[in-house]
Amino acid sequence: MKLTDIDLRLLRVFKAVAEAGGFVKAQDELGISQPAISSHIANLEQRLNVRLCNRGRQGFSLTLDGEEVLNETNQLLSHLDSYASRLNEIGRKTEQLVRIGVVDCLVTDPANPLAETLRAARGEFEDLHIRVGVYDYLDCLTELRAGRLDIAIVGIGVGETLPGDIEARHLYDEPSGLFCHVDHPCNGTKDPGALKDLLRRSKISAHSFLSNPIDESLDIRLLEQNSDISQGNIESTTYLTLAGTHIGLIPIHYAAIWEKSGGEIVEIAPETYRVVSQIHALRLSSRTHGDAANWICDSLSFEGKQHR
Repeated sequence: MKLTDIDLRLLRVFKAVAEAGGFVKAQDELGISQPAISSHIANLEQRLNVRLCNRGRQGFSLTLDGEEVLNETNQLLSHLDSYASRLNEIGRKTEQLVRIGVVDCLVTDPANPLAETLRAARGEFEDLHIRVGVYDYLDCLTELRAGRLDIAIVGIGVGETLPGDIEARHLYDEPSGLFCHVDHPCNGTKDPGALKDLLRRSKISAHSFLSNPIDESLDIRLLEQNSDISQGNIESTTYLTLAGTHIGLIPIHYAAIWEKSGGEIVEIAPETYRVVSQIHALRLSSRTHGDAANWICDSLSFEGKQHR
């Protein structure tokens, strides 16, 4: 098995679940819902071809294979975190370095104030150096806690709670909808009952950290992932939607590129199936931040309010 970023992400989820003693108890540490955690563990079990834990009425427990995987995971992640910390120290040569992580495809959102804020920050701080990286939601939390990010910009579902060690500032709301290719059977189906039945029988792709926010009877789930194809982000979801093999839960601003220009995809029943992600700027509560990072975070919050 070739180890990929997906595997490392899933192993971190497994470690958190094992140490917390169950899916529900791990929610506070991971900042994602129990159904999403369950999907991650099922995905990891499929990739490793082992059953990692017992769950059900008898309670949560690790299998023998799960205990062995946890031991190897602890050694691997400890080594990687130590290695990354040493590399990070090498790169800390500028006092005004601000490191920002964002989830994918926010750059196309006109409500996103990050670029405008960074332009303004360059005028405030003469020696400012900025690094921006694109991460998965869970990786943003990991990098913040490891001290390798100063600020992360992520989306969470309405009503979801973030871990207690994270300080969050709401910037704006990002609506998403269900989209299909123009040739998909769902396009043009007006009857709500018939449409729901079609959706239930369709393959639906959503973000890797997003549980089912629409309807428990619809199969919004993690796709089968392997080392060659990652299908846990908005771009890969859009590829599958454009190909006509899946229905995709895609941000409205991002889908507009194909919906309005070429008419390749269409939104399905927006009055029924739209959901909202709340975009937040995150920082680690326990860390002392530099002047530039504080200025950027405060300005992001202000700009976000202006854009709502």
